[in-house]
Amino acid sequence: MVKKGKFKFLSFLIENQLIYYKSLNKNKKLVAFSIIETNSLLKIIPILNDLLKKRFLLYYSIQINIPKKRRKLILLNFIGNDKNRIIKFFSLIYQQISDCDKSAKFLKNRHLKRQFLHIISNKINVDINTMKLGDSLILKHDEDLQFLHFYQIDCHFIKNKSVSLHNLLKLLNNFNRKGFLIFNIKVNNKEELLYHAYFIDIKYEQNNYSLDIEEEVNSLFNCELFKNVELNLKLLYCILWRTKISEIYYNLENGVNLFLSLSQFNFQKLSKFNTQFEKALQLNQINFHRLNRNLLLIEDKILFLIFKDFHREDILRLLEKFYSRYFIIILILNQDEYKKLLDVNKIKFLENLKTLNYMDFVKLNFSVLKNEYVLKNS
Repeated sequence: MVKKGKFKFLSFLIENQLIYYKSLNKNKKLVAFSIIETNSLLKIIPILNDLLKKRFLLYYSIQINIPKKRRKLILLNFIGNDKNRIIKFFSLIYQQISDCDKSAKFLKNRHLKRQFLHIISNKINVDINTMKLGDSLILKHDEDLQFLHFYQIDCHFIKNKSVSLHNLLKLLNNFNRKGFLIFNIKVNNKEELLYHAYFIDIKYEQNNYSLDIEEEVNSLFNCELFKNVELNLKLLYCILWRTKISEIYYNLENGVNLFLSLSQFNFQKLSKFNTQFEKALQLNQINFHRLNRNLLLIEDKILFLIFKDFHREDILRLLEKFYSRYFIIILILNQDEYKKLLDVNKIKFLENLKTLNYMDFVKLNFSVLKNEYVLKNS
């Protein structure tokens, strides 16, 4: 199969951490892919969004497997005529992400090929026959059949918080079916981040009495969240390349907000956040002592103030008492309340202090909590 007469569907080469497609026409354009496996989407997304705007990437796509797995996959897409330039861009991305997220793993060689093909086959050596049956795409591997159904997601309901991504994943996992949730992210000519989302439902037999995913999801969320989409056989590359299946895109405001419900931290409830934060500190082997529900002393050097809302008098009182003794971090979980903190001149001009909102916290490298000197210069 060929995309727009240029690329053969399964004719690619793998060199270490990159998959290459070479165009069949005279312009010799290259399309390349890399795959990251990570526990921490929210640390990586801001980096990739910045690199999208700098045109280092054409797009990236986030793949969440159903049944849910702990680690998520991010597919990076590069395009150009110069292989060395693609390698240079990849190396820069590799370095930035490796520095930011120690859990991130760039797949290579056989493992890379397996995960790249996994969305259409469990086998690493693939010989696929394709056909259509109604609104299904059928993939035939030897005697094995897969029936693929595609559902466009109306992300207005996620943006306005009628549906959380966490609850959608929980529901899809409860259906006890295999599938993939795909978020395709790109940048337009106005430097605006856009995203496109869909769900691929996979069945291994055609059963007219099986669960209707579209009907069940829409009924349980009481909105038209899922819409069945018929995919032309010529567009099967869209699935392998984790790109769009329609032209419907949404603005990706604030970069990471869409995926915030997938964070290991609950930013809505202080008590739950405190429990999760302490667990994260323990996992990172960081010593701490809790003074009260709003105060943590970390490594006997850093005083960490945590408030859901902005409490001006309480914060100023604590600063007066502890500022001369510790490096201080102030985290305000509510974004609107955090803005009030930034308006206080007595706070924003202090040197021995760092303020965080929830997005800053998500990107925080916990290892720096062992060294207040690094924090002072970050």
